[in-house]
Amino acid sequence: MVHLDVTGAQLYPNTLAINDLPNEILIYIFSMVDFESLLAVSKVCMRWQQLCLTPCVWDNTRLIVCMKNYVRISENIVPFVAKYVKNVKLQYFKLYSHVRASLISYCPNLTHLEISISQVDSCIFDDLGSWPNLKFLSFRNSLIVQNTGNANGNFVYHLPFDKLKNLETLILSNFALTHDSLYNMLQCTHLVSINMEKMKNIPADFLESLLRTKQSTLRALHIYGDTLNDDIMRNISNCKVLQVLHIMTCKTLFDSSLLHLYRLKNLHSLKLRHGYFSTSALLAYFTNNKFQNLTYLSLSRCLHVTMQIAKAIKTSAPSLKELSFYLCPFITDPNFHRSELEKMFKIQLLLD
Repeated sequence: MVHLDVTGAQLYPNTLAINDLPNEILIYIFSMVDFESLLAVSKVCMRWQQLCLTPCVWDNTRLIVCMKNYVRISENIVPFVAKYVKNVKLQYFKLYSHVRASLISYCPNLTHLEISISQVDSCIFDDLGSWPNLKFLSFRNSLIVQNTGNANGNFVYHLPFDKLKNLETLILSNFALTHDSLYNMLQCTHLVSINMEKMKNIPADFLESLLRTKQSTLRALHIYGDTLNDDIMRNISNCKVLQVLHIMTCKTLFDSSLLHLYRLKNLHSLKLRHGYFSTSALLAYFTNNKFQNLTYLSLSRCLHVTMQIAKAIKTSAPSLKELSFYLCPFITDPNFHRSELEKMFKIQLLLD
């Protein structure tokens, strides 16, 4: 065991000072710290400053901008390191215009942009073209202001997918996209994870086109489900490498839709929320399939889930770690024994 001493080894002959480590080890250490710490590290000495300018150090370092630090970030985003920043998250934020110029001017190499629980100006969509290397784009639970129109209660915006050819993961919030924007999404050939769980009234013909172009690559699909039908479910079942399928509402689907899901053998996460599938169809689905990789399953608000189905799930999904029966009627039945279900699974359960 070697004692690592930052102050130097001259007083302790059996110790090793941190500056005795080779550059490769220090670069690895620096790549594991957060943005604020990395800025502090870069001010220690000339050697550390130079090592902090190694591009790979910034691959996993995320700059988080919130209401508490945006003034300092926008004024002191330190141009000498900002060009290496690849990952930015706006969190609990509502003054995008105040950091807009800094992000565009100093951070041209963004690959990850996450806007979480924030309120941002619609000019963000115009700015996306400034970051052609984006691989991850998220608007999770965020509100876009200065809307350009309205469709069925949702604001309508144009995302420049034609300029985001490297996009791999897309997470949208509660707004609509223009017709051209939707179909431009098909140009994102690297897109393998799509979350449109909060978007309603997505045209069925667009979904069919999207699924046909992603049959061999799509790994995750989160969708609201109001326009789903058996034909679209058939297209989903053709996505052979699909690992995550979350359908926010299954009100438009019937027992025949479950037959298509039989073909998805690699699912790790499955959500079939608010479905009217019959007890017999659900029982057949979980009895006649093996879900070796499934770790998350949600049947929340499904009307015909029973304890018998729960027992079938226990047998067919041995790797399950999280299970949701939230607001399923059998949970509220006077004869339901909660302890029996908890004893059966011994995993994280969401029941009420």
